[in-house]
Amino acid sequence: MRPRTPKHQSLNFVNGYMMVNPRRLSDHSAASTPMVSLQNRPMTASAVMKETTDPNDVTGRYSFARRRVDRTENKISLPFCAKSSLPLFIKHDRRVLLFDAYFEEDVQQCAIETTRLHKCEIFFYVEDGTIEIIQKKLDNSGMPQGTFLRRSKVPKHIQSSELSTEYYGVDDFHIGSDIVIYSRNFNIVNCNESTRQYLFENHGRDMNDLAARPFPRDQFAEVVKEKMSRESGKPGVNRNRKMHELKQIMESMLGKPTSMTDRGMFLECGSKALCFDIVWDDRERLYGDLQFFRLQYFLADDTIEILPVHGKLDGRDHFPKLLNRSKLPKHKDSNEFYTWNDLAIGETINVYGRSMLIAKCDKFTRSHYESEGIPLDLDMSLEQNEDVPVLHRIIPPYNGFGSEEDSLRSCTGGLNPPPPKRDIAKQSRIGIVLRFNAKLLSDKDEDFRRRFVIQYFMEDDTISIMEPPVRNSGLMGGKFLRRQVQKKPDGSRYGPSDMHVGNEVEFVCHKFILLNADEYSYRIMENDDRTFPFSNFSRLHSQLMEKLDDIKHYFVASYNGDGMLDIDEFECCCKMINLRFNKQELITLWRKIDRKGKGRVTFTKLIKLASDVPIHAPFACAR
Repeated sequence: MRPRTPKHQSLNFVNGYMMVNPRRLSDHSAASTPMVSLQNRPMTASAVMKETTDPNDVTGRYSFARRRVDRTENKISLPFCAKSSLPLFIKHDRRVLLFDAYFEEDVQQCAIETTRLHKCEIFFYVEDGTIEIIQKKLDNSGMPQGTFLRRSKVPKHIQSSELSTEYYGVDDFHIGSDIVIYSRNFNIVNCNESTRQYLFENHGRDMNDLAARPFPRDQFAEVVKEKMSRESGKPGVNRNRKMHELKQIMESMLGKPTSMTDRGMFLECGSKALCFDIVWDDRERLYGDLQFFRLQYFLADDTIEILPVHGKLDGRDHFPKLLNRSKLPKHKDSNEFYTWNDLAIGETINVYGRSMLIAKCDKFTRSHYESEGIPLDLDMSLEQNEDVPVLHRIIPPYNGFGSEEDSLRSCTGGLNPPPPKRDIAKQSRIGIVLRFNAKLLSDKDEDFRRRFVIQYFMEDDTISIMEPPVRNSGLMGGKFLRRQVQKKPDGSRYGPSDMHVGNEVEFVCHKFILLNADEYSYRIMENDDRTFPFSNFSRLHSQLMEKLDDIKHYFVASYNGDGMLDIDEFECCCKMINLRFNKQELITLWRKIDRKGKGRVTFTKLIKLASDVPIHAPFACAR
């Protein structure tokens, strides 16, 4: 592996003079070369000057033979003579001249300004003659700013198309003069103090020529500065707008000092807040209402926040806040604000033209006032005493178009109501039809002999009436009333309990009396005693059993017949023993007595029916 042999720097500066460092001797050369004492080795520039034989000898810098001799004899030779000067990059090391300048630019199609002023800083580096131009930044100006010209040598401007080989120097920069840099006319108005002192001592400039001159007035910059002073929260400026809540916090985090008074109140009170329930009664105005709110007073900064309290089905949009957290002025355009001393139960506060009554408070608020020696009154009631009107839905009368169920759907449903639902309990009665023979109650002679068949459909409680045709009657028989739902004069519907023999019914302004029914209808009514109470044989039989002795006494004392009974004589017997049965109830009992339907039976069957054991069980009929 090749040994590491680093090369050391051979050039050094001592007190401003360039000197050559002696070469470090290696181990083998140190052994072969005699040691040189420290007294013979030059350490300073003056010592080196004394060792130099010829001060005008400059061959030591370029002669390889002289370097070889110096390395052998361990001596140092100066590369320059004593009269030579330092190079510029050492003489003017880190010397920069700063000039303040500006250039103007035309602005087209703008009502605010016609020309725009650009302020710049020109840096001139003396060591190499380079120039750097930095444009000063203006907040929210909408222009690209920053480095206008990178550090480089700038040629002087000439009228020809070719650039000149001459470059700008220090003597070209004069305060009050113009210089053209790449077709930009820069007007120099000022320089810093170190630049002014350097030009005065080294270039013979007069202090009057180095005096500062003002920048011309820039109206656009003044407008932007005034706008930014309003936006940035400059003290003493009326911004006519409310700052964001976090603005002060962010400014304090960036180092802006805050009030120690506010900070002390925050450390003392923290997030403690007084809570009141307030009422706004605005019912005197048109469309006014009684509304409830919750007021929170923050002790840290004396700010107030008002939140609405929404009730169930109050019909109002749920806005989060009536008043955002801020100081509440007592009057319009007033500098006096509400404090916790102004808040008490029963007092009225003005919230930007709204008079609100303080009605209640929480436990913490009451304890806070008691600790301050200000007791609060008892809470006021927030219940509304006014009577809420109860609205009843009024259904218009049926006009005869369509079914009544469809009309009710239009009154109670939406714009597209669904069809009426069927009663599921009545689905088991599909096909069950009660048929009655009826007579028309009329004062006209031609209606005396007219007979009708009334059909009652138990599946939907509809009724239809048919008139059997009679030859040579002068009346056309057929359908007297189509199938439809009929109502009583009081407005209720006809139900199954209204359909019994002997009952008077009224359909479409015509009165009918039900004379009798068919066998099928009798069986249906006798086997459904809940729906047809007048066909309940158990109830009628119990009443008949209670009158057994009266029945026997009737046949012994009052009966004058031949021992046979018909339905009329049975009805007369019931009246004599004070049993008030209607026509349907008499038919129900007679059907148990005259089971074979002969029309006449012996009176002993009536006595047997009134005994403890009935003649037979009720008819069985599937429901």
